[in-house]
Amino acid sequence: MLINHNWLSQIQEPRPKVSMTVGVFDGLHLGHRYLIDKVIQRARSLNLRSLVLTFDPHPIALLSPKSDPEILTTFDQKAELLESWGVDQLGRLEFNQSLSQMSAEEFLIEAIWSRVEPHEFIIGQDFRFGRNAEGHLDLLKKWAKEKKIHLTVVRLLKGEEVSYSSSRVRGLLKIGLVQAASFSLGRPYRLSGLVVDGSHRGRKLGFPTANLGQVKQLIPGPGVYAVKVKLKDSYHDGMTSIGHNPTFGSPYLTVETFIFDFNQSLYGQRLDIDFIDQMRGMIRFPDPQGLVKQLKADEEKARLILTKLG
Repeated sequence: MLINHNWLSQIQEPRPKVSMTVGVFDGLHLGHRYLIDKVIQRARSLNLRSLVLTFDPHPIALLSPKSDPEILTTFDQKAELLESWGVDQLGRLEFNQSLSQMSAEEFLIEAIWSRVEPHEFIIGQDFRFGRNAEGHLDLLKKWAKEKKIHLTVVRLLKGEEVSYSSSRVRGLLKIGLVQAASFSLGRPYRLSGLVVDGSHRGRKLGFPTANLGQVKQLIPGPGVYAVKVKLKDSYHDGMTSIGHNPTFGSPYLTVETFIFDFNQSLYGQRLDIDFIDQMRGMIRFPDPQGLVKQLKADEEKARLILTKLG
């Protein structure tokens, strides 16, 4: 997949003909996938390139910092997922002050028409663009008609009970319901970061853990989880504890992962943690021995959950 990390600074000649979409796509949940699959299908049927343009960072981070949502997917994670789905090209629209002040008409010219020739433009029904979100569906329809672009507006995809949305996924993750979140995502929620030096308490207790740092995403609510850990190209079973280590009175939130049957040093390496299920909440034990007993029970339960998963 071709990735343009700074879409607005690169012009391709001649302009490629594409089937495309634009959006934030945080989480890349099943609703997003439904839309993007349509982009890919139309591209393949018409022998075009499929293109996804995404805003990064999240626009709200600049427009309303106090209400900045914790993101679900980093740009690198989006790239990996979109490539696995079959997207041909990904463009990163850096959402900065300059982009936020573009009028809707300027956005259509600068971000799209001057760089690609859209044959198919597929968007969600709530898509807005341009300064103060002034770009609305009627304006887009008029522009598409003038440029002879086939515009498709996709209605919000719904599951059996609820609509798929990034905000709903955030709400589920914050209370530890990672399994419910995975139903909306179509896959386990993944947290990525680098392994950093920790307190080494886990090793002393017989449960050496990898302490995840430099995390740029929403961290699930406190608790102990059964997880799959991706290290480079291999997957490992494990369990992850998220919390403030109440038994030891630590004031710092930590994400600590015990990888089963693994004894290699991981400092400085990237870990991808896929959250499968929450096994329990955080508990304060009267002594380390009580914690060790519980950790052994947690490991047994996690191994059972992950064995059933296959």
